[in-house]
Amino acid sequence: MSDTRTPSVEWHLEQSQPNHILDYFTPGRGFSRQINTLISRFRSVQALCTCTCTPPEALVHLRDALAFHMVRMSRWWSFDFCPRALAGVRNPLFMTYVKAHTTRHVDDDVLLDLFTLQHHMHRGDAGHILALGRDPDSGADLVLLYGIDGQRGFRFAAKKPGMEPDWYRHAYPDYASAWLAAWTIHCSQREQCDAMDEHLAAEREHTWARSWHQRHFHRTESRPAITLYREAMTQRSLCQSRFGVGEFDDIVNGLAFRVVRTAYERHASLATIVNESAIAHDDGTLADTLAQKARLYVTECMDVLQHPELDRVIARTAGCAPRRCS
Repeated sequence: MSDTRTPSVEWHLEQSQPNHILDYFTPGRGFSRQINTLISRFRSVQALCTCTCTPPEALVHLRDALAFHMVRMSRWWSFDFCPRALAGVRNPLFMTYVKAHTTRHVDDDVLLDLFTLQHHMHRGDAGHILALGRDPDSGADLVLLYGIDGQRGFRFAAKKPGMEPDWYRHAYPDYASAWLAAWTIHCSQREQCDAMDEHLAAEREHTWARSWHQRHFHRTESRPAITLYREAMTQRSLCQSRFGVGEFDDIVNGLAFRVVRTAYERHASLATIVNESAIAHDDGTLADTLAQKARLYVTECMDVLQHPELDRVIARTAGCAPRRCS
């Protein structure tokens, strides 16, 4: 499903800068909206670059920056992606975009090196940590810092005024896990922590969500999308933290949209897909529920550039009669 309208170069240079669409240090903004928008903007900018003999230098730099941030996001949230499958760009060419960006930005070059060859790190050394930044919600009396070690694990540290950072010994597979753990530890060390149950539940529920994030772009899943939807709904019903509920709302809605896309590609109605799945206890409202959740996903988690086309896809599968859509 391609973008339905192509904004101008000027629009992209203003609206598609990575710092406008990504917030690395605030996981509460969610995974799906950020990564879906990033991929969409890269595709759109890449299309503008390839349809012009001599694209503006600023647009080329933007394309390269978006490519780099696709790599960074894949490590930040621990998911797999293939540039050719997602953006129609061969992997070697995609990496030339990434490296062109890092030659212009030293900090990003260091980060890419950490993720790859580790020329600038003590390779494989868990005690050698690259500091990434501070938690925007930590106070002046105690600053929470985050970093990545030589084994590519995410770490956090507490830093009091006038003292060196005290890096916690455990490493985490993605930034959100380190962020959640940091606040759990910080809460446990306070005289009174009324939110400990919330923190612990969020950590537990994020471990469930991680497996869904890792497969966000997988299209070779053997199980039907509606089966995955039911599985995620079961996990969603067990969530007790606001963070976990938010993550699983996006996951469930995304899988509902995948069911819609399956119906659209088969020229079938949602009701037909539901009937074929032989779901027990369906009172006839599941098709409507799937359509509602898919609409929420488009509104809340897809790039605004894609909304018109995706809204039409949902309307077509939800509005036609069961069995077949013409």
